[in-house]
Amino acid sequence: MIYLYVLASYFIGSIMTGYVVMRFMKGEDIRKLGSGNVGARNAGRLLGKKGFLLTAIGDVLKGMVVVLGAKYLNFSFEIQILSLIAVVIGHIWPITLKFKGGKGIATAAGGLVVLAYQPFLVFGAIFLLLLLILRSFTLAGMSAFLTVPVIYWFMDYSIRECILIFIVIALLLMAHRDNLKEKLVNKNI
Repeated sequence: MIYLYVLASYFIGSIMTGYVVMRFMKGEDIRKLGSGNVGARNAGRLLGKKGFLLTAIGDVLKGMVVVLGAKYLNFSFEIQILSLIAVVIGHIWPITLKFKGGKGIATAAGGLVVLAYQPFLVFGAIFLLLLLILRSFTLAGMSAFLTVPVIYWFMDYSIRECILIFIVIALLLMAHRDNLKEKLVNKNI
């Protein structure tokens, strides 16, 4: 049952909200427009606030639904995190779009808030502080995400749980590596 659930989580992640929203609203392939990314930022540029919100909400809900489902089925905390890893992998490398998807931020955030809201609140505070200092959404977000495994560690989660959370964050960093290089070069960091 656990293996099937984790596999189903991947397929839920493979439902690309930005692609569906663009097809529904304009009948076009979002991958061929703007930045080519299927995420909310590109959807917003191409479709306005409505496109951004629909895509962001859909991507957040994927993470939330998968973790809520794992909780409902009384899976262990580690299996809940594994389902989050699977949905993020599905979002970043969806089988539905030849393994070229989004960056995973909204999906991971949705799952993390349902997984345990206390660490997420600390993460949110760190993100806002870094946003004020760095004045870059990408750098602040990625830097704040790096603190998430440490937050879990300080909140007395097990080493295995912290390692699994680190895997979620490592996936996000991998998906953002080009954006981070560009931001760091532009900021001369």
